[in-house]
Formats: sequence, C-alpha cells, structure tokens
Amino acid sequence: MILSMTGFGKAEEKLGTSVYSVEIRSVNNRFLELFFKYPKYLSSKDFELKEVVKKKITRGKLNINLTINAETENDPHLKFNDESVKNYFQFLKNLKKTLGLKEKIKLEHILHFTDIMGLEEEYTLQEDEFKFILDLLNKALDDILTMKKKEGDYIKNDFFKRLEFIENEAEEIKNLSKQNIDEEKEKILKKVISILNDNTLVSEKRIEMEIVMLADKLDITEECIRLESHIKYFREYCDSQELAGRRLNFLLQEMNREINTMGSKSLDASISQKISVMKEELEKIREQLQNVE
Repeated sequence: MILSMTGFGKAEEKLGTSVYSVEIRSVNNRFLELFFKYPKYLSSKDFELKEVVKKKITRGKLNINLTINAETENDPHLKFNDESVKNYFQFLKNLKKTLGLKEKIKLEHILHFTDIMGLEEEYTLQEDEFKFILDLLNKALDDILTMKKKEGDYIKNDFFKRLEFIENEAEEIKNLSKQNIDEEKEKILKKVISILNDNTLVSEKRIEMEIVMLADKLDITEECIRLESHIKYFREYCDSQELAGRRLNFLLQEMNREINTMGSKSLDASISQKISVMKEELEKIREQLQNVE
C-alpha cells in the first residue's frame, strides 16, 4: 500500500458550550515525529494522545493542533480577568489624557490585550471529555489518512508508468545484447588472430574458447531477469495492504544495482544510452519514494 507522508486532516465537533477542533499537518520525514499543541490542562495526557496517533501513522513529521473555543461566557474552560480589564481601561484613559485624544475608549480597544481572557489553565479534565477528544483525534487522523491514500494512489500510478518504461527498455537492451555478443566474439577473434601472426604457437581452439568465455561475461541476461523480478515485487508491494515505503526503497536500490551492472558490461553505445535513460527514470521514482510512508 502506498501512503503519502504529506497531508492535512481536520475534525471539528461541539461538546457542551465549547467547539473542539483538531487539525493535523504532515510532511515527509525519515521517522515519526509528533508535535502537539493543546491547552495546558491536557499536558498529563500527552502520552495517551501520541499513542493514538502512532496506531495509525508510522512515518512523517506531524503538527497536531487541538483548540477549544468557548461559545458562551459561562463556559467552564473560559477565564476572565476582571482586575486586568480595569487596569487596562485605566491605562487607556491615562494614555488618552496624555496624548490629548478625544476618541472614546471602546471594547475593541480593550480586547487587543489578549491576557484578559483565555482558557482556564486550572480547569480539571473530565473523563467523558477526554474520551470525546480522543474520538475527535481519531476522526482527524482518518481524514488525513484519506488524503494520504489519494496522494499515494497518484504516486503509485506514477511508479507503474515509469516501471513499464524501464521494463520495455530492459527488454530492448536484452535483445540488443544477444545480437551484439556474436558480433563482439567475431571482432575479438579477428583482432587476436591478426596479432598472433604465427598461430602455430598458440592453439586456435584455446583462443576461441577464451573468447567465448570473455563474450559470455558481456551477457546481461541474468541482470535483465533480476531486474524484471525486482519490478514485479515492487508492483506487488505497492498493491499490498502493508505499508511498503522501506521495502520499496530496498528494491529500488537493487534495481539500480542491476542497471549499473548492465551498463558496465555493455560495449554498445545504443545500450549505454538506454541505460542512462533508465537511471533517470529510476531517480525520479527514488525522489517520489522519499514521500512514501
């Protein structure tokens, strides 16, 4: 299964007089890193919140923001600092007098001082409220997983398109290589015989056998077969239910190894060009794979 590491998920619901909201943003990362932002009274539940996330997401850097907005002034989460309001009002009056301003002091002026209201830090978390928060977190996780899956399907289609191209090129290289082996054998034989003007010193049969062995080393059939096998497994892991990012990385390295060996064995310019194009496609797959969970 291909899941992208980037995504966004959100869930928002009301409980009592408060609206709870969970937003999750994920970007690619080698391991799983979680950064929670929530009201202070949830600090003691940090471990449990992280465990819920770890059950559904295994890799990526996640920023999870849990906010609570009170809809009424009687909401138990809300604190209102009367003393601060009076002090700020007096401060504004003094400022108005000092500057000689005639404008009236309005409520919006006082609301600019953010510490006059906010969430009550000494609020005691209730059990049913925490259960509600966990459910909401799960819904936000399901939402981000839906997006990660859609992105993953797009990446998978891109993988398959590039793998098909590599397969076709490998097949052409295999055919070219078979044709070239006989030609290379003939070329080497002629060259050796021309050097050994006196072939009575060395057995012609022995020379021919050595040349056959040398030509066999140029054969890339085995590398082509292994490459086909790696591509087959790559596709299967993409379609499996298992999170395949790490396995696909390994298979990609093996594919790269086979293609490099094919390139080092080849003496033909047209094959070398095809090898170069295949490596470019492989590199594009590798870049996409960095974003797969």
